[in-house]
Amino acid sequence: MRNKVRLEDIAKECRVTKGLVSRALGGKYNVSDETRSQIIQKAAEMGYDSTRLRSRPETISRVLLIISLRIMLKEDYWQPIIKAISATLDRFSVVLEYFVYEENKIDQEALEKLTNTKSNAFIVIHSNPSVINDHLKNLGKPVVEVDPKLFHSDSVTKVKFSNYDSMYQATEELIKNGHKTLAFYGSDAHSTSFRERHEGFLAAVENYKDLGIEGYSVNFDNGALNYADDVALRKALGEHPITGLVCANDIIALNAYKVIESMKKRIPDDLSVIGFDNIKEGSYANPPLSTFNVPREELGKEVANYLVGMFSEKQLQYSQIVIHCPFIPRASLKKIA
Repeated sequence: MRNKVRLEDIAKECRVTKGLVSRALGGKYNVSDETRSQIIQKAAEMGYDSTRLRSRPETISRVLLIISLRIMLKEDYWQPIIKAISATLDRFSVVLEYFVYEENKIDQEALEKLTNTKSNAFIVIHSNPSVINDHLKNLGKPVVEVDPKLFHSDSVTKVKFSNYDSMYQATEELIKNGHKTLAFYGSDAHSTSFRERHEGFLAAVENYKDLGIEGYSVNFDNGALNYADDVALRKALGEHPITGLVCANDIIALNAYKVIESMKKRIPDDLSVIGFDNIKEGSYANPPLSTFNVPREELGKEVANYLVGMFSEKQLQYSQIVIHCPFIPRASLKKIA
């Protein structure tokens, strides 16, 4: 059996004091966002049980962030959101606490910890096993889900990026630049966000069909998390005179670059490509990838402000909150005659 991780063990790994670790994990003040994030991540890596911390006075509002260890360790993507949530709640004297779990170790004891928590609301990051989601809904407290992976219609407030609108705009950008034969490259089954982006593409193609716009879908199984289907993309590009490619995210777009290059086609001379997410690798690509920026910090602030409003009873409950993603045109987009 693995030994219990102690605060001093985490302090040693982070090279800080035990008291600082206790303040960071307990959601107390006078800890910088960067230091708090590093300590929380190290505690998650080491398997620390954060529910062992002594409770704070019940008069203080608390929010429990529920996140799997796997997602927690995706620092580049999720940490800006979590830091913004923490900093914004802190300004309103609301404590953010953490429940980090391993996806294959959800048992009755873990669910009882959620039942017994003194938190006033829950934040779910991206996806949780259905047993956790169902349990949270039965507790009767506000639940906010950030960037939901799967669609569900219930009392949970979903906070997400403008997936549908952004892909509609991407398709319009290609049409305005003279492209008439377009394709969407992604995986509907991978997540709700991917499916919404596909729907935005299809809606734009339908809206502009009187201009002779044709749209094709290259939809693949992303169960292995390859974010690509080279064979399917090569087949579509070989069978149709596609000049504009809209991709479900930047990783898929950069994988498409490799296929396009292997077919002796040039970007953007032969094919314009647009992605989504604005990952740093896209800006370094040759040519730099046109994309949509996802304002993670702004999303985190909206999550926190929404919950603060709920606590003060001045906030209507929303079904969903959509954060606008601005378009970033780069050299992968070209106007054609």
